[in-house]
Amino acid sequence: MRLQTEASRNSSSPGRSLSDISNGHSPAKRQGKIANGSTKSESIGSYMNGHSHQVRPIQTSFYGHDREEVTRIIIQGLTDLGYNEASKILSRESGFELEGPTVAAFRSAVLNGQWEEAEHLLFGSESSPESDGVSISNGSKKNWSPSRHGGGLTLAEGANHSEMLFWMRQQKYLELLEGRDLAGALAVLRQELTPLHQDGARLRALSSLIMCQTAEQLKYEANWDGAAGESRNHLLSELSRSISPSVMIPEHRLAVLLSQAKDNWIRNCLYHNTGSSPSLYVDHTCDRVDFPLRTILELRHHTDEVWFLKFSNDGTKLATTGKDSTIIVYETTHYKVLFTLTGHEAGGVCYIAWSPDDTKLISCGQIRDNSARLWDVRESTLITNVGEFTYAVTSAAWAPNGQTFLIGSQDASRALCVWNLNGDAVYQFQEEGLRVYDLAISPDGQRLVVLEETRILVFDFVTKEKLVEWRIDDVKLTSVTISADSRRMLVSMNESKIRLMDIDTGQILQGFDGNRQSNFIIRSSFGGAGEGFVVSGSEDARIYIWRTNGHLVEALEAHKPGCVNSVTWHPNDPTTFASAGDDHKVRMCVFLHISP
Repeated sequence: MRLQTEASRNSSSPGRSLSDISNGHSPAKRQGKIANGSTKSESIGSYMNGHSHQVRPIQTSFYGHDREEVTRIIIQGLTDLGYNEASKILSRESGFELEGPTVAAFRSAVLNGQWEEAEHLLFGSESSPESDGVSISNGSKKNWSPSRHGGGLTLAEGANHSEMLFWMRQQKYLELLEGRDLAGALAVLRQELTPLHQDGARLRALSSLIMCQTAEQLKYEANWDGAAGESRNHLLSELSRSISPSVMIPEHRLAVLLSQAKDNWIRNCLYHNTGSSPSLYVDHTCDRVDFPLRTILELRHHTDEVWFLKFSNDGTKLATTGKDSTIIVYETTHYKVLFTLTGHEAGGVCYIAWSPDDTKLISCGQIRDNSARLWDVRESTLITNVGEFTYAVTSAAWAPNGQTFLIGSQDASRALCVWNLNGDAVYQFQEEGLRVYDLAISPDGQRLVVLEETRILVFDFVTKEKLVEWRIDDVKLTSVTISADSRRMLVSMNESKIRLMDIDTGQILQGFDGNRQSNFIIRSSFGGAGEGFVVSGSEDARIYIWRTNGHLVEALEAHKPGCVNSVTWHPNDPTTFASAGDDHKVRMCVFLHISP
């Protein structure tokens, strides 16, 4: 199933970052096949990347790979590693060069700010001032010889000629502003940038920079580090992505290929649960015995079903709660009870949320209790009751600044409100008939995701504007968790479905199947090293663990009889997670090394 979106994330304000006003557009699609370079004896005027010093009859491949491509990539890799003499020796011995004279001249022109020369080298006669009607130097025309540089460099498939020109002229414009040559900058803006008919918002953002009084103000407003910084290198990197790889090998190609090999190993390694990089010497695989599959500790301090649990952000504490309406906080060295919070009436506490600095907790009560409470963890005391609710309080989330928090409720009169530390409502979302089942704020503080029974709503948390909503028919939505990169959300739903979705588009990226969820609230979450896993409880008393690519890793027997209601992975230790069950227990699963 693919959910249709009605809106997408708003773009950032123009003119504030390089992604908007500098060389930050997505690179053009690269050519799929890399052509071999020509030789000097074949054509004196041909400067294709990778031409050889002499005609060489070598036609044998390197274990099925093109010999020239491999050699040139190694030459580039040696240069990246700082072995310049070795790269020169390899070039001489093989007869292959990293790049031809035209590419080298183009690279030099960009890095030295020779913009007229760079345009001529890149586009040849196609980019002559006469052909595009654009001046190239502070508003004055200059003579152009079509034969001077031939036809320019070969571009990648789908490369945008006008956009590449825009990037270079934009850099020239910014450098003129930096040098306080306002007349020259204005001429470039009017006579070189404007006729290219690129994004109007980008152009307006650039024009506003004319008002900057100093070079430092310009750099701040444009989020640009100046001609002496890395901006020219960034420009060259962006341009190179639009040039055919047969002419200009993409930057750091050897390192990219090695990273791709490692990523493929990790993606196909079922039990990979470490942040360390695999060795290149052997193909990578992790052993099942190194994965946290053993229950080494049972915490039995609750007197009824345990519904929810969560590690503190720094991982030094674990808070658990459930049907007995108590909140128990453990230290996580030996998992001894630090204190127990009481005060909610009978009916159960269904949710708890740690403040960003781990000094406070919010607890949410349901059935007969219908309350939210703010606790001081340092003093293990109640700070305040938060509001008055007629129906269940289902969820809570802290703003990144730790000064306000959200409470979600099935009470339509105050279903979704922002509260301060005094327990005062400071903002109420106006959404008719809203009844909140769960909510989450993205780690970057930009997005708020709210679940109703059959509807997902996404708000801009800063402006409080509703961006998009999706209705999911024939299911009941139960929980939502947002990934650390703030781009994806993990949504649990009846019947027995967990879906990884794009927050902005609603696109389903991956499904996770196997667990059972039909009648109760079962919460799923991310976990493991680099959030490489998805973990969930189940109504069949098991803990289900998947790789984020959907492959089932394990289904662990955990809390018989009854449900596993919630699972939380330690935020700093990928070898530890905890689960909460109807059997009144909290179980700690860890990797435990057993000597042979």
